[in-house]
Amino acid sequence: MARQFREPAFGALHRSASVIGVPGLLWQLGRRFVLVFSLVLLVGLVVMRPDNAVIKTAIVVAIVLAVYGLAFAWRWAAGRLGIRQCRLHEDGVAVTDLLGGVRDAVAWRDLATVREINATGVLTSFRRFEFQHRAGHLAMAVVVPSVHRAFAKDLIHLANRKIGAQGS
Repeated sequence: MARQFREPAFGALHRSASVIGVPGLLWQLGRRFVLVFSLVLLVGLVVMRPDNAVIKTAIVVAIVLAVYGLAFAWRWAAGRLGIRQCRLHEDGVAVTDLLGGVRDAVAWRDLATVREINATGVLTSFRRFEFQHRAGHLAMAVVVPSVHRAFAKDLIHLANRKIGAQGS
């Protein structure tokens, strides 16, 4: 069970980005699979020209628009409501849950390292950040879509500055 935090006093907010877990990765994989499969179907409809090709094409396009419309609506709602966000503060990192409350948080002073793992492919693209506690155990792990490049740069820069200053 995740630790519950009321409101961490981590100072000024630098930047925030959406966080995806396993369900988000599966949704990303499924959404891209639907797009690739739909493109193959559309090419097949153009080449084979079956009966009612216009209706079949409209159905395929409607499915793609519905899937991407749902993704857009979720991103909009998540951004407005603060759902599933990773927030970089001056003195720490906080992650919100599906209700917008803080699910997990860690202070920079408690961290030894931050490790970044990139995964980029045709169907998936994400960055995983692992926050290693000074005591040696994994304090927190965050999976962020790769579209948040500026967030990733800020997180690594802030981590290097804050953790490096403590080690000196």
